[in-house]
Amino acid sequence: MLVKSILKEKARGAGIISVSPDASIGEAAKLLAQHRIGAVLAMEGDKVAGILSERDIVRGLANTDNVCTTAKVRDLMTAEVFVCSEDDTVEHLMQTMTSKRIRHLPVMGGTGQVLGIVTIGDVVKSRLDETKMEADSLRNYVMAR
Repeated sequence: MLVKSILKEKARGAGIISVSPDASIGEAAKLLAQHRIGAVLAMEGDKVAGILSERDIVRGLANTDNVCTTAKVRDLMTAEVFVCSEDDTVEHLMQTMTSKRIRHLPVMGGTGQVLGIVTIGDVVKSRLDETKMEADSLRNYVMAR
């Protein structure tokens, strides 16, 4: 299965949630809670400047007093953002997410625009759907004999 299939499935529910790198951590946390998501892209115009995850916020809380009232997104975000393309396979995503220990991958188009974000949950769901489809096909094949 390709990333574009996952994005097509996700397109029903949401667009890309982003925040300015200069927004407060409190604003970013409210976005995460409001949209029930685990990460938000930090965007400067149409360019990805970083990604801020719940993990980044928790690490900031552990290392800095008053981080929620004083820090900006750029202070806690991960600036080195790993990305994928819509033509990547789910297997490639699993390898990337596992080796980099990340849970969110922005999907970039050929001209550098963000097409969406794929999460570890999306990857697991696609693998489960694929496994179910294979099992159903095998069951139908055996029953037809």
